[in-house]
Amino acid sequence: MPGSNAVETRVNDPVHYRAPLPYAGRYYPYGFPVEILSDAREVLAAAERSYGAFTPRFDRPALRVHVFVTAGSPVPPPAPALRGQRHLLMWVSDHENFAVIDRAARFGYSCVTRATLDDQVFFRWHFLDSLVYTLLEFNYLTFLHAACVAWNGAGVLLASESGMGKSTVSYACARNGWTYVSDDACAILWDSGRTVIGEPHRFRFREDAPDLFPELRGRIAGRQLESKPTIEVASADLPIRTAAECRVAHIAFLEREPGIRAGIRRIAKEEALERFEQDTAAFDPEMDARRRRDFEKIAESPAYHLRYSSFDDAVSLLEHIVRGGSEV
Repeated sequence: MPGSNAVETRVNDPVHYRAPLPYAGRYYPYGFPVEILSDAREVLAAAERSYGAFTPRFDRPALRVHVFVTAGSPVPPPAPALRGQRHLLMWVSDHENFAVIDRAARFGYSCVTRATLDDQVFFRWHFLDSLVYTLLEFNYLTFLHAACVAWNGAGVLLASESGMGKSTVSYACARNGWTYVSDDACAILWDSGRTVIGEPHRFRFREDAPDLFPELRGRIAGRQLESKPTIEVASADLPIRTAAECRVAHIAFLEREPGIRAGIRRIAKEEALERFEQDTAAFDPEMDARRRRDFEKIAESPAYHLRYSSFDDAVSLLEHIVRGGSEV
């Protein structure tokens, strides 16, 4: 018989370089093409949850991300540490859960356990979205750690350290007739001026959000950054207006403290620029210089320091700002 003397050749592939990735999909986070391949169907379901609401907008070479899933330990890992040099960046939780991206190749891959994949919010935040959004930032966008809402077309960036209420203030605004653009990060297309692209398809709230907004009760909390419980809600499930982008007209740096007297004060462009840069991780000098150019354009918008205790106070002060009010 033909082939009866054939000898099966085994491929020595200890690093899984040729491991099959039968599940593949193309997505458009922030409008850019990204190809995601995996050996687990659930990874594409996670990608659809993160990027399925985005539509194609920019004709650019596709980024590529591979995700490998193993049985591994049934115990979920800790949040990963992030390290990088030159065009390489890596996330490491443990020897079974890690990821790396290559800026020059527009490529990244992650290896995770089934326990990590099963915690969808945690998996997407650390081992899928982090890779995709960092590749986008390395190649096409500058990201700002700020929420964004708009009043009659005038965009307001809500910037602060984590825990100061960007998501809850942006949601409180949306409940009061504002247009929702993003709750934690906004993207600036390189050298595009003061227009930001948002992620208006979802909110991520802290565990106590249902105490403030009863309509959020019953939502399931998953792990996110630093293992803090997080509730994810699709904005399509909420009676609010959304927009994919807007032009920034004002900037509000939030300070929340119980019992504090609510008020606003104007701050100089130089202070706003310094705050943006302090809240942004350093990379290579070329990328940092590009970021600074984009931040300088955004910082041309009038900027304020906004103190508040209740979210009603925050919304009132933001409305005061967009109507041209003075310091309070």
